Amino acid sequence: MRRFLTGCLAASALAVAFPASASECGYTSAGWNAPNGAVVFSRSDDGPIRDVIDAIGEFRTHSMLSHGPSGGVTHATMRDPDENDWPTVCGTPLKANQLQYGYPGLEQINQGGIYHYLYEDNGQGPDWTAWQLGDPAGAASIADNLWFNHAYVTDISRVDSSQIIDRPLWNGERVPYSLYQYKDLETSHHIPGSAANNGMVCSTFLAYAHHYAGRGFVSEYTYPHEVIANASNAVHWGVHGQCKESLGWFKNAALTVICPVFWNVCTNAGNQVANCMSANRCDTSSSVIWKRVRDDPNTTATSISPDRIGGWSVHPVSTTLWASDYSHQLQWNSGGNVYGCWQ
Repeated sequence: MRRFLTGCLAASALAVAFPASASECGYTSAGWNAPNGAVVFSRSDDGPIRDVIDAIGEFRTHSMLSHGPSGGVTHATMRDPDENDWPTVCGTPLKANQLQYGYPGLEQINQGGIYHYLYEDNGQGPDWTAWQLGDPAGAASIADNLWFNHAYVTDISRVDSSQIIDRPLWNGERVPYSLYQYKDLETSHHIPGSAANNGMVCSTFLAYAHHYAGRGFVSEYTYPHEVIANASNAVHWGVHGQCKESLGWFKNAALTVICPVFWNVCTNAGNQVANCMSANRCDTSSSVIWKRVRDDPNTTATSISPDRIGGWSVHPVSTTLWASDYSHQLQWNSGGNVYGCWQ
């Protein structure tokens, strides 16, 4: 039997702002009101993820599997990749391996951990949160199969060594957060399945979990070329703009001095993230790669978004067992305190 846990970014200097919170560990009320097996959705200013979701005309930016008010949470997320050292930072601002194999990836954390993933120390959190359950028995079977039957390894938190975080395995390996899943989820929603980087994102993991528990195959959705072209532009310019705003004195006092004048570090950061999402090329800031995808009229994207998991936007309510439900307000409302970390 699985043990119970006891009680998706840290910012880099470039501050690209992937899904995250400023505080990785802390306390919260003992539990949220999302039942075992419910999917918890949120909409946050999640940097390039929010840029993609807005560009395709959808709403939810993150999705998580609840193991009940007093239980854990399974989700896939990543912290901000670190910037490279000089002089590499000038041409390739972000560490490619961290961008391609997002940490922590697929993980199981407790209520303290998920609260501090969603809410920063200053009290700012998601713009919106809710949960959906649908078929209670079927949803509970998904959560229980992931919690009790699925292979996993145990990690020590990078922030607090007293805390342990479980990481479900896929194909015998840990599951990083893979930005390429937004372009092509490949067969991550199949049993068995595979994907570039052995990676998933929050919603493709939930499609996998739905199928793994025997609750049915979750079909993918193909986005037309004009939509992904818009998304490519949004990712590039979104990262560029966030980088410009976040560097502040660092940009003016450091990078403009140590980098040649022809290097635009924030443009390169935008190119690097766009390349990673569109072509799984996370090691280069050449604009040719993502623009080739953007400008090819035959190029589409095939994935499963949080909105599709929940049966919203253009997605039917028959897609998953959760999708037949409406959105319930998420609250932390049980007694006591739980301490935990999300990375």
